[in-house]
Amino acid sequence: MNSSVFTNDKERLPLLTKVGRAWQGLDRSSSPEMGVRLRELFEHLNTRFGFAPGEAGQRHQDAFNLLLRYAYPELMIDLADRIYVQHERPMVFLNRDHIKLNRNADTDPPRPAARIEELGPDMEVLFRELAETLQSQNDLREDAVVVRLLAEGYSYYMALTKNFPWEDPLKDQIPPGTAPVLDVATGLTGFSLIHDWPASHPLLVLADSMPFIVEGLTHFKNLLGRKNVEILKAEFPESPGASYKFGTIHVSKFLHHLPREDRKRFLSWAQSQLIPGGQLSVIDTDLENRILKDSEDLQYRNKLMPGYLETLVKIEDRFCHNLVDDIREQGFAVRNFDFHEYHDETDAYSHYPGDDLPIKFLGFDILAQKVS
Repeated sequence: MNSSVFTNDKERLPLLTKVGRAWQGLDRSSSPEMGVRLRELFEHLNTRFGFAPGEAGQRHQDAFNLLLRYAYPELMIDLADRIYVQHERPMVFLNRDHIKLNRNADTDPPRPAARIEELGPDMEVLFRELAETLQSQNDLREDAVVVRLLAEGYSYYMALTKNFPWEDPLKDQIPPGTAPVLDVATGLTGFSLIHDWPASHPLLVLADSMPFIVEGLTHFKNLLGRKNVEILKAEFPESPGASYKFGTIHVSKFLHHLPREDRKRFLSWAQSQLIPGGQLSVIDTDLENRILKDSEDLQYRNKLMPGYLETLVKIEDRFCHNLVDDIREQGFAVRNFDFHEYHDETDAYSHYPGDDLPIKFLGFDILAQKVS
């Protein structure tokens, strides 16, 4: 295991101690479903790795178990964001205010009493190292128990808070009673799509390749009892897996991930899966490419969230115009093509909250129709 904090050596110190297993913060929570899954997650991880023997490992173990003692249920969401979807939710930090509130409510703190203000930086480092360890180790990131517990925790959080990370007004573009609708590479947007999809609308198929997303959306769909939503594990363009003929294929911020030849293969497949008169709706941006270019400036690069740059995909120049040309080449009639250049400053991609980074990018949407 490649970690400066955690080890899977046989002589390791346990990940969990009785201090952490008190779960004082979770006992105060209004979300028992998330709390149960957080406990199960760390009990499971305790069987996989722990801390190195010695003074440093003991210090890490003590601070980590205080973090768990005062953990908030949303720690599940913070972990899942860092492990699986940092590309979509780059700015994730440990919520020290929640931890401090739970610490102050502890009527029998461990001795000697720990000051959260002093341990806060250590906890942040341990949290980040935990997330990076789970993200970087394939056997942990893809562990079926880890995936299931984090996905179900995410689902319960969305059901409880309705705090959807991304929203898409797709339902407003689809009239009732038409052919099935496919949303390609759904990601976290799927939670709002499931929540907002009317019972009067046609079948909505949400497709994604990531097990965490597929399990989370499936759990959320079942939790809400949506009968006209189907979750599909699919890899575009290699193995799309869909057997329906669709009235609409919706693709939001995905095609820039594909090299141009793969995009052409996807467009050819979409043409074959649409009914005559069916629509291909594309929303995309060249933001990733702009950030990659800006990161050639070392000062800009050093401000970015650690690990975020590695999630970005370089695309060719004139991506937007090439995509329109390729859609037409596949026999689609382009009914609408709208684009805007955006200028903004945000700390959403910054390692330091409040440290704004300038961003400039092109956003566009295309509506094309299969004419025969």
